[in-house]
Amino acid sequence: MTMRQIDRLKVIQALADGYLKTGVAAARLGLTSRQALRLLRRYQQHGAAGLLNRHQGQPANNRTPSGLAARALGLIRDNYAAYSGRS
Repeated sequence: MTMRQIDRLKVIQALADGYLKTGVAAARLGLTSRQALRLLRRYQQHGAAGLLNRHQGQPANNRTPSGLAARALGLIRDNYAAYSGRS
């Protein structure tokens, strides 16, 4: 876990234990009250693992398809003799 995730866990734990109110916890996390409650529910259901980013380790949705970049560079090199490929 990163330091940011550990801080988030501490705030949500304090919220779950009743030491913080929803608005205060949300302000500390930079979220809305509704988002803080959503995190609280995930924490209560799944524990600390529920607060982790579930998309972490997955490829990005907007990634360039494999081979496309190499194909584009090949076309550029074939059609533009002065192109060196360096910026």
